[in-house]
Amino acid sequence: MRLSNLQLTPQFVQAVRDAVDVYEIAAGHTRLQRAGRKWKGLCPLHKEKTPSFQVDPELGFFKCFGCGEGGDAIKLHMLLTGDDFAGAMEALAQRFGVPLPAPAAAHRGGRAKSETDLDPEQVLEAAAAWYREQLARSETARRYLERRQIPAALAEQFGLGYAPEGWRHLIQALAGKVPLGDLLAVGLAARPEGGGEPYDRFRHRLIFPIRNGAGRLVGFGGRTLGDDLAKYVNTAETERFHKGQLLYGFDLAKRAIRESRRALLVEGYVDLLGARAAGIEDCVASMGTALTPEQARLLARYADEVVLGYDGDPAGETACRRALPILLGQGLAVRRARLPEGEDPDSLRLKEGAPALRAAVDQAQDFVQTEIDRVVPGDVHRNPHGRSRAGKEIIDLLKAVPDAILRYGYARMAAERLGVPLHLLTPRLELGEGVLRQSLRPPAVPEGASGPVTPGRRGEEEALRLLLLAADRGEGLPPAAELPPAEAFFDPDLRKFFEAFRTLYLAGAVPRLRDVLGAVADLPGADGKAAQLLVESEDSPGAPPLGDALRSLSRRWMRHRLRELHSLISEAQRRGDAADLEALLAEKNAVSAGLHPTAPNARTTGAE
Repeated sequence: MRLSNLQLTPQFVQAVRDAVDVYEIAAGHTRLQRAGRKWKGLCPLHKEKTPSFQVDPELGFFKCFGCGEGGDAIKLHMLLTGDDFAGAMEALAQRFGVPLPAPAAAHRGGRAKSETDLDPEQVLEAAAAWYREQLARSETARRYLERRQIPAALAEQFGLGYAPEGWRHLIQALAGKVPLGDLLAVGLAARPEGGGEPYDRFRHRLIFPIRNGAGRLVGFGGRTLGDDLAKYVNTAETERFHKGQLLYGFDLAKRAIRESRRALLVEGYVDLLGARAAGIEDCVASMGTALTPEQARLLARYADEVVLGYDGDPAGETACRRALPILLGQGLAVRRARLPEGEDPDSLRLKEGAPALRAAVDQAQDFVQTEIDRVVPGDVHRNPHGRSRAGKEIIDLLKAVPDAILRYGYARMAAERLGVPLHLLTPRLELGEGVLRQSLRPPAVPEGASGPVTPGRRGEEEALRLLLLAADRGEGLPPAAELPPAEAFFDPDLRKFFEAFRTLYLAGAVPRLRDVLGAVADLPGADGKAAQLLVESEDSPGAPPLGDALRSLSRRWMRHRLRELHSLISEAQRRGDAADLEALLAEKNAVSAGLHPTAPNARTTGAE
């Protein structure tokens, strides 16, 4: 049991609560399997044979339906370690990178660092409100947003502001409301290194409030509107603000990411706003710094796939290659959106229109496959030394892939490209027969569970549940012609349910649940699967309307089909098959039109 002498301020406790990951704590003590948005496993707090322990990373809670224990990440740590609350705060702060405050003894009879009882978030919100007021008054800042075609509603949604030219405008504006010491503590003011009067950190800059995943304001970023050599400046690192643990826009994008199971990752603030202006809502930004494992873990809690939307220049390529193993290490599929040379997401939108940016994202290619093609040139068989170097580079890349089956698939592609037997690669990639057999073995399925969860199954379950319930009630059903294709359901069992429903509906009758069950009677455990689908999902408050759920599946399938068509078109071009190429291009145009039915055709231009 750890006894801590830390000063447990409300700000420090909240910073720890925001930083901890209940999934990571639980996964260190039991093997978890994804079950929709939740994770299930054997309870680490008592002995059991059937998994009854559930973790919900999105809400930050755990619950065991066997022993009855439940709570947040801090309570789970205390139960697992025996730490008291203060000791848990110290251990978790050190584990998740939250700076420790001074020991309690240092404050006894002394003066606290803050000059008031203001919470740091109150200080930041006061500054944010003032920055917003200045944006409304600044013609220069508003003209910049107009040139970048950032809609006023989007600027308001993200709380954009402006810091005017001058050294002490913020300090003077908040004087009497926020003491100078508080502005210094949250990184909005600074003192010269050689001493002297404090000054505003942000001057003549467009201001971007930065919020954590819970939506709490933790800092700011600022883009110069003048000739400052530092194009972007961020709040100084504080107890609340750790840039490497945050993703800009994540608080507003996480719902869209959860629904699409995809995240578009861009570099900067304006890139993100440009993507949002183009209608891409599942977008976040790493704020111009190299991607960190903490940011990748945050994405992996909501997404199955990350599309890299970094700049189309050598620096952007380098950043993508550095991010690739970090994302792969979290079990994420990684695709690269190919932007024209010298373009970033926002400049592409401004030059060629929003449809061009959406197309680049939708047609993003498997980045591991493209890296294999890059590392192994077509004439590698003529250069044994080059082949050896390429093989070593490929092995280093594939070691980051945690799934053995996926690693094996990429290894086969690499071996074929290298022109070497596969067995020369597999030992160095830990792909012996025993590893593969273990990976192929299906995970243990708890009683009443429907089996392994496939990517995107959560959205499929929700859509099918809403569809079956609407049909059984006889209300709220869309016309049969508006239903998505069966291929939109990637999970085979759920697809069978949907195919049965769709066949009955197209025949002219509104299918009742018993009719659907009769049509899938040959599916093992159909009654149990239906009951679980309808009952287990009842703990999902805030479910989307049926139409939205079905459209989300349709759009996911269309993005998937566009990627397939891109490869098929390339293959048809290589073969010189004109008839096949014409049919594929026609299908691609039809799918693109379905994915973006109201996409504007006008091209726009803009300036930095």
